[in-house]
Amino acid sequence: MKRVLSQCLAMMALLALTVPASAAGAREAIQSTNAKFSALFAKGDAAALSALYAKDAAVMPAGGEPVRGSQAIQKFWQSAIASGVAGVEVKTVELYGGGKTATEVGEYALLDKAGKALDRGKYIVIWKQQGGEWKLLRDMFSSNQPPPKS
Repeated sequence: MKRVLSQCLAMMALLALTVPASAAGAREAIQSTNAKFSALFAKGDAAALSALYAKDAAVMPAGGEPVRGSQAIQKFWQSAIASGVAGVEVKTVELYGGGKTATEVGEYALLDKAGKALDRGKYIVIWKQQGGEWKLLRDMFSSNQPPPKS
């Protein structure tokens, strides 16, 4: 009985060590993809931005219909770039999960060419492992600015 108990404790200790490692791995990979997202946005490369999304992804902007599929996501980001948004800064605030999916809660800033903030807001992204990479599956965001008065 003592041997079984000690084996169970050893197994629980091993699991306790591996869960944070996988969560840390997910955090590192997601933050790396976020850095790529910001760099690609600054280059104006909407095609490469859309490649960061899963095949069955959706972008869900505030005040608009969901944008589904690679071509539609590329057009969505191309229109943001064409509107004068020159950069995006993202900051992970919370990260949950780390198996095959993870949920990220964060804050963003949209910047003009001079680096001035055009908008600040928050986002939630559901990430999915696809082809050995973390891909954006659902990307939902909204501005911190109040809606315009009617």
